[in-house]
Amino acid sequence: MKRRALFLLPSLLIWSTHLLAQGITFHGQVRNSIYAFESDKAHTRIHQLVHFNALSPCKKIGLNANLHALSDVNQVLDNDLRFRAYALNLEFKQLFNNHLHVTLGRQFLHPGTPLGALDGLNAQITITPRWSVQLYGGAKSTPSRTFEMQRLEDSFVLGGMLQAKKLAKSNWQLFFLQRSNESDAYWQIAGANITTQLIPWVNLRLQSHYDLKNERMHRLLLNLRRAWNRELATFVEYKQQHPQVYANSYFTIFSVNSYQQLRAGVDWQFMAKLGLEAQYQHLMFDAESADRLLLSLQNDYGAIGMLYESGYSGDQIGAFFNYGYPVWRELVASLYVDYSKYRTETVYEYDDQLANAARLTYSLNRKWQFVAEYQWLTNRYKKQDSRFLNHITWRW
Repeated sequence: MKRRALFLLPSLLIWSTHLLAQGITFHGQVRNSIYAFESDKAHTRIHQLVHFNALSPCKKIGLNANLHALSDVNQVLDNDLRFRAYALNLEFKQLFNNHLHVTLGRQFLHPGTPLGALDGLNAQITITPRWSVQLYGGAKSTPSRTFEMQRLEDSFVLGGMLQAKKLAKSNWQLFFLQRSNESDAYWQIAGANITTQLIPWVNLRLQSHYDLKNERMHRLLLNLRRAWNRELATFVEYKQQHPQVYANSYFTIFSVNSYQQLRAGVDWQFMAKLGLEAQYQHLMFDAESADRLLLSLQNDYGAIGMLYESGYSGDQIGAFFNYGYPVWRELVASLYVDYSKYRTETVYEYDDQLANAARLTYSLNRKWQFVAEYQWLTNRYKKQDSRFLNHITWRW
């Protein structure tokens, strides 16, 4: 696929401004991570992440970046794998008396429905404190997030959303999203999202999304949550979903069917620092079904619990332990243990899997943090899989 370089000129312009201007607000973080493991051969991956925000003295122009570089001590990596940009954009804020906010470049968007990363323009227009409009367009970012931009003809995105806040004790979103290529529009979603407290003591969330191109319901979700008091809250939820697969996706070779899901859960703080979380899920396919039950005890330091699954998605029973304890104020020691006994078909025997991780986190001050984590895994495919992870983070 023919591509072109991503936003080189805007980046150069903003960095020139940074060098010349005075009083620029500049903050962010740098993280250096080492991940050592073995597959067919030994690997020592070095991840370097830079996240920063720069704001002009007038507070109206900003540069946002989330960049990633990867190298491997044991092998040579190509540039598509080595350098990535998860975000790289210019912001123009508080325009026209705070009525317009424009973002240009690579950005993550969730405009009423999942979209992901977009290389393009996103404009948010505030009409009144209650009413606003969002308009956006551009090319869907490359899945690998390389420093390149897909051609508009191959992955064009266009959409918008109308939003109303605190209208009849409710927040409303009406949206439209379209994706197309050289041939035609292959994805058109229109829908509404509503969160409301019209029912006393109940938070209600409704999502209704329709696929205009395929003339079918894309997503329907109804969630009701009730806080009975400070200690007890319950929820019930119904969801109908058709998996989102794009026309040019590899997954089009598979048969994709919609499913329905029922969920119910409770959060109970039955002691001052100890709570119980319980959740039940029932999945329904065309001719099959599956069930899942999750139970956990939680406090300020972590959780211990169990998971049970049966039906179409396979059978599994597992237990997990996730706990972090402050040895002293700067040092936290953590331990994670996950054991499961599972099978994917009823004709198979059960297999065991044990995953563990031990971590030390040392915070020197607000700017520096050091993390060392040792991971090990045992299952039917690997008798022993050991890995080491290290993070060094500096914030400014």
